[in-house]
Amino acid sequence: MQEQEIYLIGLIHNIGLLKEEMAIHFPNWRFNYGVHGFVTFRSEVEYKLPDLREMNITFSLVKGVSLFRGTWAELDQRREHFEKKHSPVSTHYWNLLEEKGEMGDRKVRGTVFDIIRIANDDYILGVRMQVRGDFAPYSGSSPIPMPEEAPSRAYQKLGEVFKHFRPLVAHEEVFLDIGCSPGGSTFYLMEKGFRVVGVDPIPVDPIITEKFPEGFLQLGQSFVELKKKHLLGLPPVGWIVLDVELPIFNTLPRLLKLVSKLDSVIGLIVTVKMNLEMSVDKVEEVDELLRNANFTDIKKGQLPSHNREYCIIAKKRD
Repeated sequence: MQEQEIYLIGLIHNIGLLKEEMAIHFPNWRFNYGVHGFVTFRSEVEYKLPDLREMNITFSLVKGVSLFRGTWAELDQRREHFEKKHSPVSTHYWNLLEEKGEMGDRKVRGTVFDIIRIANDDYILGVRMQVRGDFAPYSGSSPIPMPEEAPSRAYQKLGEVFKHFRPLVAHEEVFLDIGCSPGGSTFYLMEKGFRVVGVDPIPVDPIITEKFPEGFLQLGQSFVELKKKHLLGLPPVGWIVLDVELPIFNTLPRLLKLVSKLDSVIGLIVTVKMNLEMSVDKVEEVDELLRNANFTDIKKGQLPSHNREYCIIAKKRD
């Protein structure tokens, strides 16, 4: 039986994390080729595209099956054959040499082609399943437009979370933004119409209260000092955003202890930094902490501007 060649594309700066993750979770896949954030593996097991799409590979933006590799002229000659076989709804062009993509229709769901330039006149044609919100290999730059007045890049990071994971959040929801200063994520949430309670001893940028005179309150204390009593009398918090520089195995248990006392909380958005404390083999330990706290709907993944980190959306089922 011919082996199936599976390709993955991740952030160029995080490709080492992707290869580590594959070695841990797919030890039977043989590494085949890698360049510019693009890696391929060979598997004796043949995977259907929907099954491949559903694999929870944290540090990959895209997963697909390689169909052909050759020059542009050779690919152009073979393309019609593959189009008849797979009937793609859209085609994307990924120029990994220049770290950019020219995207087709990213709003459609279904089978799509990736034409990936990996060297001067060396291309790979791949096929995969696409859902709305999928990202291209922006290699550290965000597809979310950054307003000139937004206080920090956290605006774009949270925008990527909403674009990719598409969390179902009620319009009247209240967010607890832990480590809110200077206010990038708060700015994004309030721009979307949510109310925000910020937690940070450092005041947010004045633009927050100037642009949004209602709906924001800041508790001027550190996260480690935060207790349930500090939230009494405030609107019930439904979602919590945690994007801080503190070690995850210190902050997450502390956060989950607080959540256990707040019946109103149904969802978390957590950014996990990959550092000396946090390695790829510990990703599952973070998931286990969330499951033990009754967060049964857990999605995680790499986002375009999240260098050396990944994001988790965790929600309690209704």
